[in-house]
Amino acid sequence: MGTPDTPPARPLYFINAVADYALVGGVSIVASLVLYSLYRTGTANEHVVFITAQLSWMCNWPHFAASSYRLYHSRANVRQYPVTALVIPWVVLAGAVGALAYPDVIAPYFVKLFYVWSPYHFSGQTFGITMIYARRAGFKMTDWERRAVATFIYGTFISQTVRSEVFRPDRGLWPQENIFEGVRYPVLGLPEWVVPFATGVMWGGGLVFLLGVARWCLRNRRLLPPIILLPAVTQYIWFVVTTHWRSFQFFVPFFHSLQYMLIAWSMQLKEKMDREGIAPSRRYVVAESLRWGLINLAGGWFLFFGLPSWVLPRLGFEPGLSMAVVLSAVQIHHFFVDGVIWKLKSPGVASPLMMNVADLVRRPAPVAGGS
Repeated sequence: MGTPDTPPARPLYFINAVADYALVGGVSIVASLVLYSLYRTGTANEHVVFITAQLSWMCNWPHFAASSYRLYHSRANVRQYPVTALVIPWVVLAGAVGALAYPDVIAPYFVKLFYVWSPYHFSGQTFGITMIYARRAGFKMTDWERRAVATFIYGTFISQTVRSEVFRPDRGLWPQENIFEGVRYPVLGLPEWVVPFATGVMWGGGLVFLLGVARWCLRNRRLLPPIILLPAVTQYIWFVVTTHWRSFQFFVPFFHSLQYMLIAWSMQLKEKMDREGIAPSRRYVVAESLRWGLINLAGGWFLFFGLPSWVLPRLGFEPGLSMAVVLSAVQIHHFFVDGVIWKLKSPGVASPLMMNVADLVRRPAPVAGGS
């Protein structure tokens, strides 16, 4: 079975067990059960729509602003990722301008790109969070274990995406439900056999990974911390179990954003403390959290409300088209940015992600016998 892994010296959680389990997936799982018991139909009532609308500006919108803030708030980041920071925005802007200029030709495919890329992006975040907690727990995955868990996580997205892209003659290539803010976008027209094939691959990856987990538990004579499995289980519930629970699907972007904000908040606090030599204190954590949070609230409001609802309509663009194009453009840019700024192979990223909030509020205890 090999030699046991050395237990990590760092804490397992960013905050503590209760907070991390809740933010990473626990709250969303409980919410799915509650909503299933209340609303089992395919539609979401006005209460669900109202609540998710409020959560959007409180968490969903700021999480997009947080990725842009992380990339652009320092010149060092821009120099480190020059293509993403300086070239990609112009590429996305060109796509957005084309979509606004040709709403019946370019806009449907611009929106389609966003819709296909979005669950892929969710999967990338889920895989990244899984790897972070595995590293914090001292779970050193082999290459085949890493590929297996990635296969399961991305498989939840692929299996459901191909299901929605199967061509059905009774619906045609432009089904009524494929509409985003008034912009119709096409289905790919895939054959039906791809659905069971993709589902089988997903479960195959999950089974192989669970065998790796069992092997690790036997070798180390202890259970793997469940929080390593929680992100993948949570995404399976989001993308597979609740795919037809319209009331819960309205909440999925919020829960995804909640995961993101935990990681981004931790990174922001730790990086700024190290960069500016700030001493640990509760005052620093509270003040910086408020400053960072307000910046992202304002940025999110402008990107998702001010620009599409105020600026573009006053320039003569139809409000629905403006909303569809801007929301797609902001999120496509977000996908590009997140693809580079969270690479765990980079020491500048991996090291701050090993922090615990206790490191930020109190000084480390002096070493016994030290001067």
